[in-house]
Amino acid sequence: MQKLVLKWIVCVGVAACSGCRTLPDEVVGPEPVHVPEGEPTIRPGLTLRVSVTASGESAVKEELKEVNANGEILMPLIAAVKCEGLTIVELQEKIKVAYKDYYIDPQVTVGFVYVPDSGMKSPWGTVNVQGEVARPGPVNMPSTRDLNVTRALMMAGGVTPLADKRKVRVTRREADGTLKKFEVDIDKIGKEGRSDLDVTLKPGDVVWVPESWY
Repeated sequence: MQKLVLKWIVCVGVAACSGCRTLPDEVVGPEPVHVPEGEPTIRPGLTLRVSVTASGESAVKEELKEVNANGEILMPLIAAVKCEGLTIVELQEKIKVAYKDYYIDPQVTVGFVYVPDSGMKSPWGTVNVQGEVARPGPVNMPSTRDLNVTRALMMAGGVTPLADKRKVRVTRREADGTLKKFEVDIDKIGKEGRSDLDVTLKPGDVVWVPESWY
Protein backbone atom coordinates (compact mmCIF):
# COMPACT_ATOMS: atom_id res chain seq x y z
CA MET A 1 0.00 0.00 0.00
CA GLN A 2 2.84 2.42 0.89
CA LYS A 3 4.49 1.69 -2.47
CA LEU A 4 1.26 2.51 -4.32
CA VAL A 5 0.85 5.82 -2.44
CA LEU A 6 4.49 6.77 -3.08
CA LYS A 7 4.15 5.95 -6.79
CA TRP A 8 0.99 8.12 -6.99
CA ILE A 9 2.79 11.08 -5.34
CA VAL A 10 5.73 10.82 -7.74
CA CYS A 11 3.42 10.72 -10.77
CA VAL A 12 1.48 13.78 -9.59
CA GLY A 13 4.74 15.66 -8.96
CA VAL A 14 6.04 14.91 -12.46
CA ALA A 15 2.74 15.95 -14.04
CA ALA A 16 2.70 19.22 -12.10
CA CYS A 17 6.28 20.09 -13.06
CA SER A 18 5.60 19.38 -16.73
CA GLY A 19 3.35 22.44 -16.80
CA CYS A 20 5.99 24.75 -15.33
CA ARG A 21 7.94 27.20 -17.49
CA THR A 22 11.54 28.12 -16.84
CA LEU A 23 13.34 31.20 -18.05
CA PRO A 24 15.69 30.42 -20.95
CA ASP A 25 19.32 31.46 -20.72
CA GLU A 26 19.15 32.60 -24.35
CA VAL A 27 15.83 34.01 -25.54
CA VAL A 28 14.79 32.74 -28.95
CA GLY A 29 13.68 35.47 -31.33
CA PRO A 30 14.95 38.01 -33.85
CA GLU A 31 18.58 38.89 -33.30
CA PRO A 32 18.73 42.44 -31.92
CA VAL A 33 20.94 44.90 -33.78
CA HIS A 34 23.92 46.01 -31.70
CA VAL A 35 25.29 49.46 -32.53
CA PRO A 36 28.40 50.60 -30.62
CA GLU A 37 28.35 53.97 -28.92
CA GLY A 38 29.25 56.86 -31.19
CA GLU A 39 28.25 57.56 -34.77
CA PRO A 40 26.22 54.71 -36.28
CA THR A 41 27.39 53.07 -39.49
CA ILE A 42 25.27 52.24 -42.50
CA ARG A 43 23.76 48.75 -42.83
CA PRO A 44 21.18 47.04 -45.08
CA GLY A 45 17.59 48.11 -44.50
CA LEU A 46 18.36 51.67 -43.41
CA THR A 47 16.96 54.64 -45.30
CA LEU A 48 19.18 57.52 -46.42
CA ARG A 49 18.43 60.96 -47.85
CA VAL A 50 20.92 61.83 -50.60
CA SER A 51 21.38 64.93 -52.78
CA VAL A 52 24.18 66.34 -54.95
CA THR A 53 24.79 69.92 -56.06
CA ALA A 54 27.40 71.30 -58.46
CA SER A 55 28.15 74.90 -59.44
CA GLY A 56 25.37 76.03 -57.15
CA GLU A 57 22.71 73.97 -58.92
CA SER A 58 21.06 70.65 -58.23
CA ALA A 59 22.89 67.81 -59.96
CA VAL A 60 21.03 64.95 -58.29
CA LYS A 61 17.68 65.79 -56.74
CA GLU A 62 17.19 64.83 -53.12
CA GLU A 63 15.88 61.28 -52.92
CA LEU A 64 15.31 58.62 -50.29
CA LYS A 65 17.52 55.58 -50.81
CA GLU A 66 17.09 52.29 -48.96
CA VAL A 67 20.29 50.34 -48.47
CA ASN A 68 19.76 47.01 -50.23
CA ALA A 69 20.70 43.52 -49.04
CA ASN A 70 24.13 43.91 -50.68
CA GLY A 71 24.83 47.03 -48.62
CA GLU A 72 24.48 49.36 -51.63
CA ILE A 73 22.44 52.32 -52.80
CA LEU A 74 21.79 53.09 -56.47
CA MET A 75 22.76 56.55 -57.74
CA PRO A 76 22.36 58.16 -61.18
CA LEU A 77 25.43 57.90 -63.44
CA ILE A 78 27.59 56.09 -60.90
CA ALA A 79 25.18 53.15 -60.36
CA ALA A 80 25.66 51.01 -57.23
CA VAL A 81 27.60 52.56 -54.36
CA LYS A 82 28.80 50.20 -51.63
CA CYS A 83 28.07 51.86 -48.31
CA GLU A 84 27.65 49.14 -45.69
CA GLY A 85 29.91 49.77 -42.72
CA LEU A 86 30.57 53.42 -43.63
CA THR A 87 29.62 56.45 -41.58
CA ILE A 88 27.56 59.24 -43.15
CA VAL A 89 30.68 61.40 -43.58
CA GLU A 90 32.59 58.56 -45.23
CA LEU A 91 29.74 57.88 -47.66
CA GLN A 92 29.48 61.57 -48.55
CA GLU A 93 33.16 61.62 -49.46
CA LYS A 94 32.89 58.39 -51.47
CA ILE A 95 29.98 59.72 -53.53
CA LYS A 96 31.74 63.06 -54.01
CA VAL A 97 34.84 61.36 -55.45
CA ALA A 98 32.69 59.27 -57.82
CA TYR A 99 30.81 62.33 -59.14
CA LYS A 100 34.01 64.29 -59.87
CA ASP A 101 34.10 62.45 -63.20
CA TYR A 102 30.83 64.16 -64.13
CA TYR A 103 30.68 67.48 -62.23
CA ILE A 104 33.07 70.21 -61.11
CA ASP A 105 33.42 70.30 -57.32
CA PRO A 106 30.26 68.30 -56.48
CA GLN A 107 28.82 68.79 -53.00
CA VAL A 108 27.10 65.77 -51.48
CA THR A 109 24.62 65.72 -48.62
CA VAL A 110 23.69 62.42 -46.95
CA GLY A 111 21.64 61.83 -43.83
CA PHE A 112 19.78 59.07 -42.03
CA VAL A 113 15.99 59.04 -42.33
CA TYR A 114 14.09 57.46 -39.47
CA VAL A 115 10.45 57.99 -38.55
CA PRO A 116 9.33 56.15 -35.38
CA ASP A 117 6.41 53.72 -35.78
CA SER A 118 6.74 53.86 -39.57
CA GLY A 119 8.30 50.45 -40.10
CA MET A 120 11.70 51.99 -40.83
CA LYS A 121 14.78 50.49 -39.20
CA SER A 122 16.57 52.63 -36.65
CA PRO A 123 20.20 53.57 -37.41
CA TRP A 124 20.82 53.31 -33.66
CA GLY A 125 19.96 49.61 -33.46
CA THR A 126 17.27 47.59 -31.71
CA VAL A 127 16.49 45.65 -28.56
CA ASN A 128 14.61 42.34 -28.61
CA VAL A 129 11.50 42.17 -26.40
CA GLN A 130 10.14 38.65 -25.84
CA GLY A 131 7.81 36.74 -23.54
CA GLU A 132 4.49 37.99 -22.20
CA VAL A 133 4.07 41.13 -24.32
CA ALA A 134 1.45 41.96 -26.94
CA ARG A 135 3.91 42.29 -29.85
CA PRO A 136 7.12 40.31 -29.25
CA GLY A 137 10.05 41.24 -31.45
CA PRO A 138 12.56 44.01 -32.15
CA VAL A 139 12.02 47.50 -30.74
CA ASN A 140 13.88 50.38 -32.37
CA MET A 141 16.36 52.43 -30.37
CA PRO A 142 15.72 56.21 -30.59
CA SER A 143 18.48 58.62 -31.61
CA THR A 144 18.68 59.82 -27.99
CA ARG A 145 19.54 56.25 -26.90
CA ASP A 146 17.57 56.75 -23.70
CA LEU A 147 15.24 53.77 -24.12
CA ASN A 148 14.48 52.10 -20.79
CA VAL A 149 12.70 48.85 -19.94
CA THR A 150 9.26 50.32 -19.24
CA ARG A 151 9.24 52.34 -22.45
CA ALA A 152 10.43 49.35 -24.50
CA LEU A 153 7.57 47.27 -23.09
CA MET A 154 5.08 49.99 -24.02
CA MET A 155 6.49 50.05 -27.57
CA ALA A 156 5.96 46.27 -27.67
CA GLY A 157 2.26 46.78 -26.94
CA GLY A 158 2.48 46.39 -23.17
CA VAL A 159 2.62 43.26 -21.03
CA THR A 160 -0.12 40.62 -21.07
CA PRO A 161 -2.34 39.75 -18.06
CA LEU A 162 -0.19 36.63 -17.57
CA ALA A 163 3.05 38.59 -17.15
CA ASP A 164 5.12 38.42 -13.98
CA LYS A 165 5.81 42.14 -13.72
CA ARG A 166 8.13 41.71 -10.74
CA LYS A 167 10.78 39.69 -12.58
CA VAL A 168 11.38 41.22 -16.00
CA ARG A 169 14.86 40.23 -17.10
CA VAL A 170 17.38 42.09 -19.26
CA THR A 171 20.27 40.20 -20.84
CA ARG A 172 23.21 42.12 -22.28
CA ARG A 173 26.22 40.74 -24.11
CA GLU A 174 29.30 42.81 -23.36
CA ALA A 175 32.07 43.54 -25.86
CA ASP A 176 34.21 40.75 -24.38
CA GLY A 177 31.41 38.21 -24.95
CA THR A 178 30.29 37.89 -21.33
CA LEU A 179 26.60 38.07 -20.44
CA LYS A 180 25.29 40.57 -17.91
CA LYS A 181 21.78 40.10 -16.48
CA PHE A 182 19.45 42.53 -14.71
CA GLU A 183 16.09 41.92 -13.05
CA VAL A 184 13.58 44.76 -13.16
CA ASP A 185 10.44 45.06 -11.01
CA ILE A 186 8.15 47.06 -13.29
CA ASP A 187 5.27 46.47 -10.87
CA LYS A 188 7.07 48.47 -8.19
CA ILE A 189 8.11 51.09 -10.75
CA GLY A 190 4.46 51.60 -11.71
CA LYS A 191 2.84 51.42 -8.29
CA GLU A 192 5.46 53.28 -6.26
CA GLY A 193 6.92 55.57 -8.91
CA ARG A 194 10.37 54.02 -8.45
CA SER A 195 11.87 55.20 -11.74
CA ASP A 196 15.30 54.67 -10.18
CA LEU A 197 14.69 50.91 -10.52
CA ASP A 198 14.30 51.14 -14.30
CA VAL A 199 17.20 50.10 -16.54
CA THR A 200 18.42 52.09 -19.54
CA LEU A 201 18.83 49.67 -22.42
CA LYS A 202 21.62 49.40 -24.95
CA PRO A 203 21.34 48.31 -28.58
CA GLY A 204 21.46 44.51 -28.69
CA ASP A 205 19.85 43.97 -25.28
CA VAL A 206 17.20 41.27 -24.83
CA VAL A 207 14.20 41.93 -22.57
CA TRP A 208 12.31 38.85 -21.36
CA VAL A 209 8.91 39.09 -19.62
CA PRO A 210 8.17 35.77 -17.86
CA GLU A 211 4.76 34.28 -17.23
CA SER A 212 3.47 34.48 -13.68
CA TRP A 213 3.13 31.01 -12.16
CA TYR A 214 0.26 31.99 -9.89
